[in-house]
Amino acid sequence: MRIATFVIAVGALASGCKKKPADGVENATGSPASTADIDALWALAPDGATVAIVASPRAVAMAEHAWSDVRTLLATAPELLPINLMLGNQLQQMFGRPDLSLVDLGLTPTKGGGFFVTPGGGGIAIIPVGDLDKFLAAAHGTKGTDSDSVGKATCKTVSAMYICASTNDVFAKIGKGKLRPALDSVGARGDIEIVANVPLPGGAASAAGVVQLARGTVTGRIVINGVPAEIRTIFSSVTPRSDPDKTAGFAVINLAQSFGHMPPVPLVAGITLGDLGRSLVGPISLHILAGSPDLDLRVPVKDPAPATTMIEHCAEIPALGAAGAVFSDGSCHLAVPSFGYKFDEWIEGNEIRLGTKGSTATGVSVPMTALGLELAKQEALIAFWGRGTLFGQSIGTLPQVPAMPPEALMAIRAVSMINELGAGVRIDGDKVRATFVLRTVWSNPDDVVAKLTAITPEMFLAGKASEPAKAIAAAAPTSPFAADFRAGTTGLIAPMSVVGLLAGVAVPAFMDYMQKGKRSEASLYLLRIAKAAKVSFAETGAYPIGDAPLTPATSCCESKGRCPPAGAAWQQDLWTKLDFQIDEPTRFQYRVHSDGKTMEAEAIGDLDCDGVTISYKMHATSENGTPVVTFEEPAPNTD
Repeated sequence: MRIATFVIAVGALASGCKKKPADGVENATGSPASTADIDALWALAPDGATVAIVASPRAVAMAEHAWSDVRTLLATAPELLPINLMLGNQLQQMFGRPDLSLVDLGLTPTKGGGFFVTPGGGGIAIIPVGDLDKFLAAAHGTKGTDSDSVGKATCKTVSAMYICASTNDVFAKIGKGKLRPALDSVGARGDIEIVANVPLPGGAASAAGVVQLARGTVTGRIVINGVPAEIRTIFSSVTPRSDPDKTAGFAVINLAQSFGHMPPVPLVAGITLGDLGRSLVGPISLHILAGSPDLDLRVPVKDPAPATTMIEHCAEIPALGAAGAVFSDGSCHLAVPSFGYKFDEWIEGNEIRLGTKGSTATGVSVPMTALGLELAKQEALIAFWGRGTLFGQSIGTLPQVPAMPPEALMAIRAVSMINELGAGVRIDGDKVRATFVLRTVWSNPDDVVAKLTAITPEMFLAGKASEPAKAIAAAAPTSPFAADFRAGTTGLIAPMSVVGLLAGVAVPAFMDYMQKGKRSEASLYLLRIAKAAKVSFAETGAYPIGDAPLTPATSCCESKGRCPPAGAAWQQDLWTKLDFQIDEPTRFQYRVHSDGKTMEAEAIGDLDCDGVTISYKMHATSENGTPVVTFEEPAPNTD
């Protein structure tokens, strides 16, 4: 049911913003014009809170609209009926009815809510309660004289807000927290705001973000503070190719460092994947003109020979040969008749080009959206953006199959609801800033939404979706969909392709870096032990004698991969002689054995908690009265 979950998630994000905000509620940037309501929630932060998510009353109201619109879509789209039935059955079992509103749960859209987490997993929840009796009944709580009980939480009204705390003593800390200033680094406010003042993976110190809601549109702005230079330099910053009046989509990312480490897998005519990867020197950039089916993808190369050989022999590459690839006139030609698309791949100067060779397409005039322009103007580590509609251009009749899997129909429905998708990540000093946007058909007037959702996946598969879509656009020429229809279908390829590329290349590369970062902990601490051992040998002519057992005593995987500080365990005799102690969480356990003449220290860890441990060792001996230290690392990829 992964596709089902995706459909519901897309609908919830988008349709929840369907309610048109009141005049003056939001400004041109998408930030709320007034933050009084959400600031009142931040003022309730308890002392010591490190993580928080706060939602304004407007966000809660939009969540209710999301629920209503998603259920309407699920009930009216035939391919989504199984999800609707499953959801209804679950609600019936939990609440005794197949559908719910905020009022049914005793909640109200006129109040905001949030969560504040304190060290140890405690904290408070601010709940937008409108009818306390209904809420307690739905939550299976118990009403008391001074406070109520919901599960293990104690709940009471504080500053006109209903608050549930993990322990009663947390109430005394309410209003003494200082999380709100962390949002200043974002440079914007939102309907949903998040702060995490805790160490993050990769060594970052904290993060903050806002989610801005508008009709049919979700925009997110995130800043990660204190990011180490090693992570900030994984990719090089680049600027997208774009035309503010005619661009339907773009993408740019520099993965030359990752491609340079590709394995020597044979491709064709003696060329390997490694040969091709090492020839790449610049960013992959994709540009798509509005109203044109043509793609324009470019990859700079320092040596065009490997790519030239591959293109000349493209028909010999099994996957391309099976698809009918043909080499002629210096290009590899590939046609996709079912979609009406033709692609050429060729070398032009020092660039690999993919698109339509000799194309004279000039595009149509469709001004980019505000978020598209924002992403296009910034130099970024990675940026992609696209707008359009799945129903923007006729693709002909797709090959018929005996029965289309329900998951495929659900996926078509989900993609058809998206009209704009983009994201960008950039460096700002020791900060990494990210922006993303998702806009859907719910950004249109209600009558346009109703007509668009009436177009079925079966109509798309039969090539009968573009005509009714054209009529919808013509009948509402000033609607967002009218511009999306003029932009066409191809623009959405840009963000979709980058998401796929990231999943296949960039994310594994980043994870590999993260694993290396985890492993460096062991080397660092073993080096500290080695230095202390050498100092002792220089002073006494021998290494400290003794045995220090595994410290901490239990596997770090019993604490979600991070061992808490071992505290008094470091006071064991040999650790004290080495003046060694770690006062922060670790990913490894450490032990030492020494007979005075030789010493061995070991770091043992299971970095992904799959039951396979790795070991780093330090060996100390002596030669002619001089201490000699060597290190031993585990074999590559053994973790």
